[in-house]
Amino acid sequence: MRIAKRRDAGTMALELALLTPLLVAFMMVMVGLGRVVEAQSQVDGAARDAARAASLGRTQPGANAAAKDAADQTLGGRKWCSRQPTTDVDFSEWQRGGQVSVAVRCDINLAGLSLIGFSPSRTMTGTATAPIDTLRRIE
Repeated sequence: MRIAKRRDAGTMALELALLTPLLVAFMMVMVGLGRVVEAQSQVDGAARDAARAASLGRTQPGANAAAKDAADQTLGGRKWCSRQPTTDVDFSEWQRGGQVSVAVRCDINLAGLSLIGFSPSRTMTGTATAPIDTLRRIE
């Protein structure tokens, strides 16, 4: 009995020493993936808000400005967005009963996660389309 106990002594500490770095790396990967998914969700929401704001505009310049303001307001308080988001509005179907599409791009900062293989910056793109009311007067 005493011999068996001596052979097992220290195995738990060895297992802990070997598994701890793997568990820490796994948690860091999960945090990184969570940040990427959250950023994509926020950019998609900003595109949706920008498309809705653009669909309510009466002129193309006014709709473009409204879309940019809506995207900036939605992503304005986000620290992970490195620069101001860029907003591209597609006016190819700008007419009554048509639609307006908006693409919002934002560079997210992942510099703290470069240790585990994430690139320090990643561009997220969200797109959304909103219908233009058939009774809306547009110019």
